[in-house]
Amino acid sequence: MFRLTKELELSSHPKDADGFYRLAQLDQVPDEDMLQVMMEDDGVEVDIALAMVDGQLYAFRDICPHMAFPLSIGYLEGTKLTCVGHAWTFDIKSGRALMPPIKKNLALYETKLDGENNVWVKVDPLF
Repeated sequence: MFRLTKELELSSHPKDADGFYRLAQLDQVPDEDMLQVMMEDDGVEVDIALAMVDGQLYAFRDICPHMAFPLSIGYLEGTKLTCVGHAWTFDIKSGRALMPPIKKNLALYETKLDGENNVWVKVDPLF
C-alpha cells in the first residue's frame, strides 16, 4: 500500500549562477519526512525528494534506482529510506544502498538555504 506524500507541482524553478535551483520554502519540507518536487529545465523533467531529518536537509533524485518507484512515497526512519516497491533501503545521508545485493546508490544533491529560507538544490546532472 502506498502512502501519501506532500508534493509540489511541476513549475519553473529559478536557477542561480552556481547552478542551484530554488525548489521550495524550508517550511514546506516536513520534519522527519519527505517532499516531492517536480521540476523542469530546458525541457527535461525530473522529480527531486527533499527530506528533513534531525534538522538536516537532504535532497536526492526521487526515483528508486532498482525499479523506478518514487522514493518520496517510501518510509523514512532517521536517514534510512525504504522504497515501497521492493523494500530496498538506502541511507539518504551517504546515498549508499544498505542491503545486499543492492549495488545502485541514490543520486544525492547539494543543498543550501538563503536568507529568506528558500531551499536551493544543485541538480547536476539533471538526468
